[in-house]
Amino acid sequence: MSEHSDDIGGSGYSLEDLSAYLDRGRTPRIPAIERNAECQAILASMERMGRLSREIVEEQAAEPLADSWYDSIMRQVMREFRAGRDIPLARADDGTEIVVTEGALYELIRSVGDGVEGVLVGRVRLDQPEPDAPLDVRVTVSVRFGRAMTAAVDEMRDGIRSAIEQHGDLKVGRVDVTVGDVHTDEEEDE
Repeated sequence: MSEHSDDIGGSGYSLEDLSAYLDRGRTPRIPAIERNAECQAILASMERMGRLSREIVEEQAAEPLADSWYDSIMRQVMREFRAGRDIPLARADDGTEIVVTEGALYELIRSVGDGVEGVLVGRVRLDQPEPDAPLDVRVTVSVRFGRAMTAAVDEMRDGIRSAIEQHGDLKVGRVDVTVGDVHTDEEEDE
């Protein structure tokens, strides 16, 4: 376990520890990491980033990636997957409140994007100005060249709304999906 103060989700492990754990193939199993939702979200994000990085490196092998590219991606991952604030899902008659963290919703939204053909999720932003107000979602995506953008955006928007509403009594307001980039992905074309 790391001596760093960057404790992820109360697990006692830092981002560096999670990276090393993933590099070891998640062996030996560490229950404190495997049972922690925030750690799981970060590991899933790291796996996605690793796949994307390998694809980019293969595609652009002649042009080495700058270290700053990796650093900026890791900073974004850390910003998004810190647990963040609690968003109320439901309240029982006895006053007990069920909540979900922003980090868990980020991961849910990213998993929706993983299921949409030709879409890579970039930035995710959530806004809920007041506790009982609908949750507004803003997502920036990259769409594979040749994929109809309107269809990809509609599928992403519907998937996000459905996934969030399926997981509790959370009301979803606006779901804005912005295409910020177009990419090529030869592996998806095969």
